[in-house]
Amino acid sequence: MPCRLPAAPLVAAAALAAAAAQSFALRAERHAAESPAAALAASAAPPLVKFAGVALGGFRGVIADALWFRADRLQDERRFVELVQLADWITALDPANEEAWVFHAWNMAYNVSFLLSRPDDRWRWVEGGISLLRDRGVPLNPSSAEIRRNLGWFFQHKIGMDGDEAAPFYRTEWAREIAAYLGEGGAAPAAGSIASAELAETLGMDAALMAGLEGRYGPVDWRVPAASSLYWASTALESGASGKDRASCLRMVYQSLCTMAFGPGRVVGDPEEEGWTFRAMANPDLADSAIAAVELAMRESPYAGIRHAYAGALREATLLRALQGREEESRALHEKLRAFFAANGVADGVPAWEDLPSAPEDWSAVLLERAGFH
Repeated sequence: MPCRLPAAPLVAAAALAAAAAQSFALRAERHAAESPAAALAASAAPPLVKFAGVALGGFRGVIADALWFRADRLQDERRFVELVQLADWITALDPANEEAWVFHAWNMAYNVSFLLSRPDDRWRWVEGGISLLRDRGVPLNPSSAEIRRNLGWFFQHKIGMDGDEAAPFYRTEWAREIAAYLGEGGAAPAAGSIASAELAETLGMDAALMAGLEGRYGPVDWRVPAASSLYWASTALESGASGKDRASCLRMVYQSLCTMAFGPGRVVGDPEEEGWTFRAMANPDLADSAIAAVELAMRESPYAGIRHAYAGALREATLLRALQGREEESRALHEKLRAFFAANGVADGVPAWEDLPSAPEDWSAVLLERAGFH
């Protein structure tokens, strides 16, 4: 049944006043980049919802809360198209509510997609969650580090990792989608070009910022998911992420760089060719930047996990440079690895440079525990 306002005006006023007291308190410190009324007027909400939202002003939050209950019911009933419409109305009623944007995007990309069996059906919902944050959440909340960080997480985890059995399909579709706007080797399009304008319009990415990240870190292939997680984490940091948000974004930056440097960081083949499926190789040119990014995060946070990441990055970079025949650089990285453990009270136990390729997988974890990084 559709939600209706109470028939008796006095009862409605009393109920709304009581509910609004808490709603106002929760939203006291929020601010919108665009006025809620304007956002609602521009949304796809039906006239009755628009009228109620604009006319009731501060009571918009009360209406939004009521629609949340309706959204739960629609999901239980698997009425997915209506669920998307309802998410649009809820975020339009309360556009400064970061939690609402993130919740509905996660619901679409994770919960609803999981209920479907076909990879292409799942992908539509994953992409829908990304679009909700990127195309509407970010423009209405340009200073929100939380929304940008979650966008990065979707690329890093939902698309880039294999927790979802359809993830290889997602990676293929994403590479095909973004490749149309990129330069040779997946590089950022030239700033001011038609491709850069289309990229900004379609995928919400700034070619100048992408080029800036390439200049800072090295040649990024933007067709791999980790490149997008690097992009959105970097924009979150630029938007003023602080505290836990900043720490999370710094970790996402170095994790993205490590993934590209030592894992799938450079696409193999042409995503625009018929029948292409996602394949990628390591991008060694990003190794030094990955290590530097971990060092930055390590200077700002005592978190033990960053130390584990640092030891792992140094180990992988040492092996990578050796495989490339760059022995002097490889030995210098190995010495840096030894110095890191020595500085943390573990003077021995690091395998010799010659023995590193055949060393047990867990040797660095064992030494880190000895150093107190559990």
